[in-house]
Amino acid sequence: MRRMVFGGRRDAGRILALAALVAAASGAARPIEAGGQERQVFLSLVDRAGFPVTDLRPDEIAVKEDGAEREILRLESIDWPMKLTLLVDNGPSSSNALLHLRNGLRGFFEALPAGVETSLLTTAPQPRWIVRPTRDHQKLIDGIPLIAPDSGAPKFLEALTEAAERIDRDDSDGFRVVVIVGSDGPEGSLLVERDIERMAMRLARNATTLHVVMLGLGGRRTLSTTGANQVEVGIQLTRMTGGRYEAIAASVRLATLLPELAEQIAQSHLRQSRQYRITYDASTAVTPNSERPAGIHDAPQISAATTRSGVSGILTYDGRIP
Repeated sequence: MRRMVFGGRRDAGRILALAALVAAASGAARPIEAGGQERQVFLSLVDRAGFPVTDLRPDEIAVKEDGAEREILRLESIDWPMKLTLLVDNGPSSSNALLHLRNGLRGFFEALPAGVETSLLTTAPQPRWIVRPTRDHQKLIDGIPLIAPDSGAPKFLEALTEAAERIDRDDSDGFRVVVIVGSDGPEGSLLVERDIERMAMRLARNATTLHVVMLGLGGRRTLSTTGANQVEVGIQLTRMTGGRYEAIAASVRLATLLPELAEQIAQSHLRQSRQYRITYDASTAVTPNSERPAGIHDAPQISAATTRSGVSGILTYDGRIP
């Protein structure tokens, strides 16, 4: 049989460029410690038609850590749900975009896979619930007309911070996605650097993918009237989490972009929800003289190989496949 090898993907290459946030998020760039000398990684396999492989056997898989073959202790098929939070800017800068936003949201909810728990919030004058978490997508569609323009400045960063807090409090198994539609106008959040650090850490350790749609308002403006903070943080956090950052100049694009984003999320859901959690012994090499190279202590290089033919795969530390 043809042997296929997949290299472990590291989050470290996507960690924030902002120095203060590197330390906050870098802890996610290593395999999950399952207790003692056990470590866990996640493997997603699909066949030639793109459908998840659901009948993989332990004897069809081998794992190496820093070149040393390790004993596989458990191979578990997981079917974890996706939980999605959608945040939208309803501040004065986005009032003219409301019609296109509502059309885009309808297409977004219609394109989501059935059963994905989703919540809808606005960000002005502070983060506010429109629809609390629900698997009923019709409730979400019915909530769209409740999005009303507000004269208060939107709180892009505070909305993300609160979403990260809620995710961190939820200890159930699952994959989290946050989508925020913002604008590069005035930002009303009152946060300090450590708040942003904490938010980045929470997103990283909970395998959260962040997608940002940023509407550019155009015109001649100074730094005091442009949303430099939310733009910079949005770009860096999407890079860290493997998400998508879309800067758009015309609000009419929302009507097509949001459904496209939902289709991307649906594909991610298909891959994430049906994969394997591999628990292996990190202390004992199966093959002789294959001890871990000296000087390697954190974020080992991990690879997996399968003897199953006709498949392709992705190996990750946390199971997140944006």
